[in-house]
Amino acid sequence: MPSNLPIYLAALTAIGMLILLWVLTRYMQRKHRTLAFAPSLLEGRHYRCPDCGRDMRIGWVMLGRGAIWSPLDKGPPGSFAHIGSALPNTISMALKPASNLSWHCPDCQLLIVDHSTLISPPK
Repeated sequence: MPSNLPIYLAALTAIGMLILLWVLTRYMQRKHRTLAFAPSLLEGRHYRCPDCGRDMRIGWVMLGRGAIWSPLDKGPPGSFAHIGSALPNTISMALKPASNLSWHCPDCQLLIVDHSTLISPPK
């Protein structure tokens, strides 16, 4: 058995894992759509809190592993929920991560998240 065989196998395994990581990253990037921030994105987007009726504050929300949502009758997402099951446009793979627009009621602690697109940070 050649003495370099374990090194070659380790190198091939590492290269295979890097290729798999690259493929997974490309898949996740295609699943999520990002737009550049523009003030026009805010036009007509003022919401009132459904609980107290006060104006909600607009802002940003970053959802680390993405928003993993589950219908009430299916139960909450478990410990083994993965980023592949995250809602579209809730994960940013960029070095300067994109965020979602959100509206927050500080009195009621309610948050509304628009995950129709990710918004890249303003320059």
